[in-house]
Amino acid sequence: MTGSGSGTISETTLRLRTDRVSPVVVGCHEGFDMLAYPVANRVGESPCWHHGQERLYWIDVRGQQLLRLDPATGRVERWDLPDVVGSIALCQSGEVWLALRHGVHALDTDSGLLRLVASVEDDRPDNRLNDGKVSPSGRWFVFGSMDDRPRKEPTGALYCMSLQGELRTLWRGLVVANGIAFSADGSTLYFSDSARGLVFKADWNEQRGCMGEPSIWCVLDEAAGRPDGATVDTVGHYWSAGVSAGCLNVLDRSAALHRKLPVPCRAPTMPAFGGARSDVLFVTSLVRPDWASAGVCDGALLMLRGCGHGVPAALLGTC
Repeated sequence: MTGSGSGTISETTLRLRTDRVSPVVVGCHEGFDMLAYPVANRVGESPCWHHGQERLYWIDVRGQQLLRLDPATGRVERWDLPDVVGSIALCQSGEVWLALRHGVHALDTDSGLLRLVASVEDDRPDNRLNDGKVSPSGRWFVFGSMDDRPRKEPTGALYCMSLQGELRTLWRGLVVANGIAFSADGSTLYFSDSARGLVFKADWNEQRGCMGEPSIWCVLDEAAGRPDGATVDTVGHYWSAGVSAGCLNVLDRSAALHRKLPVPCRAPTMPAFGGARSDVLFVTSLVRPDWASAGVCDGALLMLRGCGHGVPAALLGTC
């Protein structure tokens, strides 16, 4: 393992572990067929379906793992990471970009080699990188940061990075940058500040990798479900994981609540559409350290059918 002068790891080789996980049949829940993969995540996040591989990738933030599931066999691969991880970007090259604490790194999943693409916020020791998404054409990796201390301040930001590792700041003053998603037509960027319960909306310029002035689009408090990770479906609904309320808040284009979907885990963290027809909804979840015990769906990966269709996730470097 080698490191940079800032303390950010520049290159290392990761260990891969493989097992098989049999899904638990939750049954028909709120009108949807549901399975739960008991993968025992501490903080599952950033699910992303790879259409070419027919695999789901996601992370365990505090468990410091990248995971990959083959739903056809139940095979789960886990790469142990050297630090906490906030999000991933699947690449056209076959690599996976990982937003670790203070840097974006590229993983070759065949060899296990992890290399540094670019350091980010290594001058902010109390921050870490968080949620992120590949832009609609695959040209950019848009991700955010957050204050990782118990008593948080608005030291987080929203960034845009090119395939060459060039970084620009899109917005500052966030406590916990989260909820990043693009409209189906690629013209709008949504993001949230989970700590303050705010979801923002801004015009998005895909060619230049920049956004217009963001405005507060909606407010989701503790009771409604603070806005964690999110995705958008083909009809324009914004699916927000209500991490504090055990639900998914489905908002229409005007920010009106289209549907509140309770889920059988106490703290869902992020939804993502996948499957061959983008008609399967995967939902990650977490387990809080102060819970006396965890239910079978807490820390599990949920899989729902019948929720609609999502826009296939772009691979970084496609454009």
